[in-house]
Amino acid sequence: MSAPISRRDFLLLVTGTAGATLIAACRPLGSREAPHTVPTLVPPDFRTTPGSPGGDSAADGRRAQAFNFTVPDPNHSDLIVSRQPLITPVDRFYVQSWNVLPDPVDTAAWSLTIDGLVDRPLTLSYEDVLAFEPVEVMRTLECIGNPVGGNLIGNQTWAGCRLRPLLDEAGIQPEAIRAKFTAADRYMTSIDLEWILQEDTLLVYAMDGQPLTHEHGYPLRIMMPGLYGQKMPKWIQRIEFIPDRYQGYWEHHGWSDVCEVKTNSQIILPENLSTVTGAFALQGWAYAGKRRIIAVEVSVDDGPWQPCDLLEGPSPLAWTMWWTTWTPERTGAFRVAVRATDETGFTQSRLGEMLESAYPDGTDAIHSLAYNAQPPEES
Repeated sequence: MSAPISRRDFLLLVTGTAGATLIAACRPLGSREAPHTVPTLVPPDFRTTPGSPGGDSAADGRRAQAFNFTVPDPNHSDLIVSRQPLITPVDRFYVQSWNVLPDPVDTAAWSLTIDGLVDRPLTLSYEDVLAFEPVEVMRTLECIGNPVGGNLIGNQTWAGCRLRPLLDEAGIQPEAIRAKFTAADRYMTSIDLEWILQEDTLLVYAMDGQPLTHEHGYPLRIMMPGLYGQKMPKWIQRIEFIPDRYQGYWEHHGWSDVCEVKTNSQIILPENLSTVTGAFALQGWAYAGKRRIIAVEVSVDDGPWQPCDLLEGPSPLAWTMWWTTWTPERTGAFRVAVRATDETGFTQSRLGEMLESAYPDGTDAIHSLAYNAQPPEES
């Protein structure tokens, strides 16, 4: 079931609309990632929609993501035309704010403060941040409220500097148990120290080779491996080390106070309710935060699970692309489900409904789509 399929570009068009008031919340120890570079794209020009938690989403129902992932050519079965996971274009990357966009930031007046329970409080200018050793990595960012089959996820290359050396310089005091973030849009949340102290926690100032756009957090956002977007604010201005468990807006509305990414996967193509004829390609992604994806399988009409081919990124922090081919054994309607297994041995097990809410702590429910098989046309 994993025969190579024809070269093709494909487009994923899904509507990640949130039905209920609390249907979607967002934000993003293991080895370091390898640096990665991709071509520069023109920054986007569209507005965010307030009303669902953290990260970056298209909660207004905008068809949000374009995909351009190429799989093996049947004439060269050992050739993978695209040797990197799909990169989500900046202008298609989901955008979300908890309230409204802040006013554009003047970097000459902007600063980042690191204070609270530290020995040496720091105040950094934008130029200070840019002067540190740059790091460029590929990472997937997913909203905690991304529903089953939703579009509140994207994969990109990000550039910034590591935060850990600055925290070592500040000297976190023993009484501190959490880091509290304050952003220019007045968004606040906090996180246990184990997350912010990861070596690969980044202060991010660029996306796809260009400065962050205003919608994506210019001039600075924070990224911590393994977390949903809810805990990784854009437009960050202050990191305060505190002795208590401060909870922000989304936590007070019942969303997780941990926000660790769950293992999930999705079928990208064919689109839901497509008509297929003869052998066709099934393609998609799988992601588990810091945990490596070791297997992806598909099942037709509750039949046996069959393995798929995988294309991994430079680290588990980038999603894994998967593909396979299948020839329907009959005409008519059928349903295909996908499940992923991560390196801990966890396998998705519960079948979810399309756009089923991820409240309150994300979802690992199985995604499935329906298709209609038609007999090949006679020549």
